[in-house]
Amino acid sequence: MVMLRPDPKKCDSRFLLYSIQSRAVQDEIKVNEGTGSTVSNLRIPLLEALPISHPPLTEQRSIAAVLGALDDKIELNRRMNATLEAMARVLFQSWFVDFDPVRAKLDGRKPLGMDEATAALFPATFDETELGHIPQGWKAQRLPDAIEVNPRRTLKGGTIAPYLDMKNLPTQGHSADEVIDRVFSSGTKFQNGDTLLARITPCLENGKTGFVDFLDDGQIGWGSTEYIILAPKSPLPPQFGYLLARSDALRSHAIQNMTGTSGRQRVPSECFNTFWLAVPTSAISNRFDELTAPLMAKIKANSTESRTLATLRDTLLPKLLSGELSMADATDKL
Repeated sequence: MVMLRPDPKKCDSRFLLYSIQSRAVQDEIKVNEGTGSTVSNLRIPLLEALPISHPPLTEQRSIAAVLGALDDKIELNRRMNATLEAMARVLFQSWFVDFDPVRAKLDGRKPLGMDEATAALFPATFDETELGHIPQGWKAQRLPDAIEVNPRRTLKGGTIAPYLDMKNLPTQGHSADEVIDRVFSSGTKFQNGDTLLARITPCLENGKTGFVDFLDDGQIGWGSTEYIILAPKSPLPPQFGYLLARSDALRSHAIQNMTGTSGRQRVPSECFNTFWLAVPTSAISNRFDELTAPLMAKIKANSTESRTLATLRDTLLPKLLSGELSMADATDKL
C-alpha cells in the first residue's frame, strides 16, 4: 500500500481520488505495472511520475463535489438497503426460528411490535415433532419437501440469455452486481423468485448469495454450475428461500456438509435432505409475504438507481477531468 497526501493548496483530496480512478490514469498504471515475485506491483518512482489532470483548485473542488454527490447517494442507498434487509432478516428469525409471537402468547404477553390481526394468526402453544417443539398447526418438513432444490428450468442451447457470473454474486445484500447477456452453453438455470447459493469454497463461506429479481416475466437466466437454486413451494413466498439461505442455521449446515479435497470443497445438494424446517400456515406465510415483499422491492429499486448513478459517474469522470464537459453541462445532467 502507498499513502498519498495532497497539498491542500494545490490539490483537492477527493479530486485526487477521482483522478486516480479515471481510465487514463488506470491505463497508465497498467502499462507501467511491474512484475513482483508473487504479484504485480507499481514502483514508487513510476507512481510519482503519473500524469494527473490539474485544473485550478476551485474547479477541482467543483468536479469533486459533483462526482462526490453521486457517490454519496450510492452509499446512502447501500446503507438503506442494509437496513431494509436487516428488518426482513429479523422478522424471519423472530417468526420462523425463535417463534417469538408464540412464546409471547404462551406467556400471556402481547407479541412485540405486532398488530392484533397479525398476532391472531399465531397459536399460543407448541407441538412436539421430529424437529422438536414447533408452533401448533405448523408442519415439520425436510427442506426439499418445502423448497425445491435445483428445480428444472428450460433454456435451449445457443439462446442469448441473462448470465450471472459467480464473481458478481453478492456477499452482502441480494442484488447482483452485474448481469450480462451471453449465449447459453451449460450452467445452472434460474428464474425470478429463485435464490442462488454458492456451493463451492470459499464462495459459500464468504456469503455469496443472491435473489433473482432482475429477469423479465417468464425469462430464464443462467450462471455458474456452482450455484444451488432454492425455490420455495406454496405457501412459502419466494423471499423465504433467500432469507433462509442467509440464516446462520442453513449456512452452518451447508458448510459442515461440504465434501471434496482441501480448496475444492463443495456442498452436495443431498445434504439438505437432513435439514428440517418449521413450515407455517398459509395465513402466516401470506402475512410474511405482505410485510417483506415491499422491503425486497425497495432494495431492488435502490440497487437499480445506484447502478444508474454509477454509470453516470463513470461517464462524467473522464469528460470532467479532460475538460470536454463543463461544470454547467455536468450539473444539467444530474
